[in-house]
Amino acid sequence: MSRLKTMCFTALLASTLSATALAGHCPMDGKAIENGLANIKVSDEVRTQVMQLHDEGMAAHKAGDHRGAEKKLAEAMRMLLNASSM
Repeated sequence: MSRLKTMCFTALLASTLSATALAGHCPMDGKAIENGLANIKVSDEVRTQVMQLHDEGMAAHKAGDHRGAEKKLAEAMRMLLNASSM
């Protein structure tokens, strides 16, 4: 029984720490997008779409939806990278 408690505690601790690590990643991604927009020439349409995704991602982060935030921010980064390679 003690071994089971130890395993459960370890799993809980690992999930808590990983959630904290992911939560801290969102602001770095948001800043990277902002820096990219400042340094890369893109059309006004792409800039608007990237900023909308950025804003949605940061709002999701603030609301505690880190998985949703990561998806939105990753989509914004991909769009920015694709637009810069054209």
